[in-house]
Amino acid sequence: MQLLDVFSFCLSLLGIYGLVLPFRYLLPRNIIPLLSLLLKETTQLLDSAEAIGAVPSQSECRTHLDR
Repeated sequence: MQLLDVFSFCLSLLGIYGLVLPFRYLLPRNIIPLLSLLLKETTQLLDSAEAIGAVPSQSECRTHLDR
């Protein structure tokens, strides 16, 4: 019976850890820098596409990105 109690305790700790672990990704301090990095990369790609003439300078992409 003791072995079963230890096993169920270990499983409950793993379950709690599995519930708490994803919450750190919901914190704004982790999300905002990631979004900022993605927006900077997208802006750089759009700027380079406009520079080589692949995309018109006043495109829908720029309008949506600015929003």
